[in-house]
Amino acid sequence: DVHVRWLRLKIEKNPAQPTLLGTVRGVGYRINL
Repeated sequence: DVHVRWLRLKIEKNPAQPTLLGTVRGVGYRINL
């Protein structure tokens, strides 16, 4: 979770509202290109 937060801080314009790196419940994470 900490590593995903760091990634969001680096790649997202607004890390509070992530659009590029999404969470898929029960599965993990997904990159939205």
